Amino acid sequence: RYTFREEAAAKAIEDAVGNVLDQGLRTGDIMSEGMNKVGTAEMGDAVVTAIA
Repeated sequence: RYTFREEAAAKAIEDAVGNVLDQGLRTGDIMSEGMNKVGTAEMGDAVVTAIA
């Protein structure tokens, strides 16, 4: 967003992360009751999929 002046790309990433979190996916460091625990690779893949 700031360094590369890529507001649209930053917004797409933020929205994708929000969508994945809304689906209930969590890595161990942010895990909470009732959520699905995934590894970092799976979380990253889910975010990439949500961007597309």
